[in-house]
Amino acid sequence: MTAPFSAPVFKFDHVWTCPPITCPTSGENQAAARLFSAIAKRNPAPAGPIGVAGLELRAAMMLLHGEPRAPEADNDFWAAKCRSLLLRPAIEPIACSYWARFAQFRIDEVAALGMASAMAGRSLVPRKGPATGRSVHGDVGFERLDVAAQWLSKIVVAAGGPELGAALPGYCFAQTIMAHPFSDGNGRFARLMVHAALARCAGIERPVIALAPAFYRRARELGAALTALSADADWSAFNATFLSILEDALTLTRLLHRRSR
Repeated sequence: MTAPFSAPVFKFDHVWTCPPITCPTSGENQAAARLFSAIAKRNPAPAGPIGVAGLELRAAMMLLHGEPRAPEADNDFWAAKCRSLLLRPAIEPIACSYWARFAQFRIDEVAALGMASAMAGRSLVPRKGPATGRSVHGDVGFERLDVAAQWLSKIVVAAGGPELGAALPGYCFAQTIMAHPFSDGNGRFARLMVHAALARCAGIERPVIALAPAFYRRARELGAALTALSADADWSAFNATFLSILEDALTLTRLLHRRSR
């Protein structure tokens, strides 16, 4: 008798699944509104798309060459991650090219794949099987394909209503990361979606803060927050961590512009 076929078993320390979003409290919205206002009014204002081109690269170089006033990192691999930014296209010119479309969340799967490919500097494909994020702190399994298939439609629906308020940037990031929809470039695209959410929440007209270096320097805390969010569905706890990292990104950007004067 032929044994029934069984699919391979993938074992992970954690499996991330993005829970349904919950609306933030009025206090959370107020705290986030102050941060979004500071991001929108950041001084000096960038001089159009040219002024922000390579913003993340310059912030990464500042950190790699030493900036004692920078927020403390929670890991020892952030420098390698920052150096990786120097080996691929800068995100800001690409974001500016797509801004009119993605800042209004007029994005379908084809457009999203095109944006992700542009940021990777090569053609990507949709994820076709299980995906694993490997780390010395434990491997992470991303959402099953049948669950992940709705990631973009969930974001578009969430962005279409006023209910999320302060939670929109964090939701865009968490939903994209946990779905892991592409063969590569998922972190870059997740941060691009944060810029889109900031266009909605803060009224920015282009990327104005250096996200990647701040995310890299708080990677351990962010990973733990995503794991807790998947397990406990506590958006308040996750949003507090996420907004703190956005504040670090604002601080790094301010330091960069002070050094550039």
